[in-house]
Amino acid sequence: MNLKKIMASLLVASTVLGACSSKAATSASDSASASDSDNTSAQVENLATSSSSTTETLDNYYGTYEEEDLDASYDEDSATKITLGTTSEVSGDGATVADQVVTITAAGTYVVSGTLTDGQLVVNVGKEDKVHLILDGVDITNTSGPAIDIEQGEKIITTLAADSENTLADGENYELADGETEPDATFYSKENLVINGSGSLTVTGNYSNGIRSKDDLILISGTYNVTAQNNAIKGKDSVAIRGGDYTLTTTAGDGIQANNDEDAEKGYVAIDGGSFAITSGQDAIQAETNLSVQNAQMSLQTAEGAGSTNLDTEGSYKGLKAGGALVVASGNYELNTADDALHADDTVAINGGTITAATGDDGIHGDNSVTINEGTVTISQSYEGIEAAEIYFKGGEVNVTATDDGINAGGGSDTESTGQFGADSFGGGGPGGGDQADDSKFIEVSGGVVQVSAEGDGVDSNGNITMTGGTLLVNGPVSGGNGALDYNGTFVQSGGTLMAAGTSDMASNISDSSSQTAVDIYFNSNQSAGTLVTLTDSSGKLVAGFVPAKDFANLVISTPDLTQNEALTLAVGGTASQVADNGLVAIDSTVEGASTLGTLTLTSVVSNVDQEGNAVSASSMGMGGPR
Repeated sequence: MNLKKIMASLLVASTVLGACSSKAATSASDSASASDSDNTSAQVENLATSSSSTTETLDNYYGTYEEEDLDASYDEDSATKITLGTTSEVSGDGATVADQVVTITAAGTYVVSGTLTDGQLVVNVGKEDKVHLILDGVDITNTSGPAIDIEQGEKIITTLAADSENTLADGENYELADGETEPDATFYSKENLVINGSGSLTVTGNYSNGIRSKDDLILISGTYNVTAQNNAIKGKDSVAIRGGDYTLTTTAGDGIQANNDEDAEKGYVAIDGGSFAITSGQDAIQAETNLSVQNAQMSLQTAEGAGSTNLDTEGSYKGLKAGGALVVASGNYELNTADDALHADDTVAINGGTITAATGDDGIHGDNSVTINEGTVTISQSYEGIEAAEIYFKGGEVNVTATDDGINAGGGSDTESTGQFGADSFGGGGPGGGDQADDSKFIEVSGGVVQVSAEGDGVDSNGNITMTGGTLLVNGPVSGGNGALDYNGTFVQSGGTLMAAGTSDMASNISDSSSQTAVDIYFNSNQSAGTLVTLTDSSGKLVAGFVPAKDFANLVISTPDLTQNEALTLAVGGTASQVADNGLVAIDSTVEGASTLGTLTLTSVVSNVDQEGNAVSASSMGMGGPR
């Protein structure tokens, strides 16, 4: 056995096989509990290093991979050898040469090497035939069409030979018959296309797409550097990626796309691993139906990132985009996007992983629902942080920064736009829908830690809010017109820890139908960001403490330790011994240097008081007041 065959066999032996899961993404309700193109090579190197240290053994895969797809081995001695050149040569059966076009006409294994400066490799075999195509140091440029054109066959498995570097490029203009729009990619296939192996493939799509299959496109392994005018990687029926390293750059298209809109079982993207550095003219990864991602390392930028200006509002510049359901199960994701970082026309489920996003619009948007079960989500820049009709926080850590609403249960599509970006673009933001409650819109907090910093409403529901557990910390607006809490129905709390700081003129407490005690404190003057606020009982024990990150004149507190009919001392300033990065103070902390403002005695489940402890009402304070 020759060296290439041995190395290819070792590659397969190292691949962990797993049971295939459904092609469709799991809906949120059923789920288990940035960079410029100049430095994308460095990104991929860094991501690959990160991936190697966090690789998981997957028991279930979102993509469907057959054993033959994973098999990169081949018998070079029995394979037909094709040597490309000024006069291409074929050693073996099944291939012909005509001028600068080499055509494979029969099923079999073909090892291809050499250079075509203006030619083409064509695969045109029987409809039931399979071809194993080995690229072993191939350099093909075709100025008038695809470098590789797969016209017919049951499945074409392409292996990037170990240690090989392969390059494909096309021209800016194709010689197509009148009325024809295809082929339209440097590596083009009308049939199912699989690429595996440990070599590298560099593709330049000067005409349109880089790599495209009109059926299923399955990428198992290898190193890819794809630059394209339109889409870098495109499969009509599906794109499934098992692993590999990808540097993808597009001028006007998507980084990865599946676009079948005629069959609900197709048009999906399933990513089960790999490292990705994508700089795209439009969406980074777009699935017509469902998008499922796990065990991947990604750095994604769309357009010029979160600060993009003067873009076509008819375009789409999202990071992870699904026409159906979007699921992120594990991995690390850094997104810098002009439009929504994560977007689904149906549901979004975050079941694990680490997501860091800066965006010109929504951080996470689901037309129907967003559910965060586990993982770490940091939205460092957004117009609205998280938006959907139904929003569920069940676990994990969430940190949201927004120039409008931090968390908004408004729902509906955000595809309508009346302006460029921000308040009038993509339908984001705007009023909370008046005073009429819409019971189909709600926010539920049952677990996890959620921290919000918003210039608009901190937490806004056109319907209701319920909280049974977890921690919700809100640093709301510092000026009028919005509040830390805003809801048109009820906010019923029966558990968890709530701290909501903001301006006083639109302040709201939780609803009096709650079973957990809450107090809304109105300060006589504005308090500076970073000011410690504490409540202690008659023995001096700390009951609640919070350090808001922004200026505030109002603070809502509700914790399991907050009790009624007991004198509590309200103090500000000083220091506490144990303050988390999110400003929450541990109740076993010691507090020094605080200044007492007043004594509060809470006589009901929901109380509204001034800083001296006197009861106040919404009308007397000229504010939104309690609901």
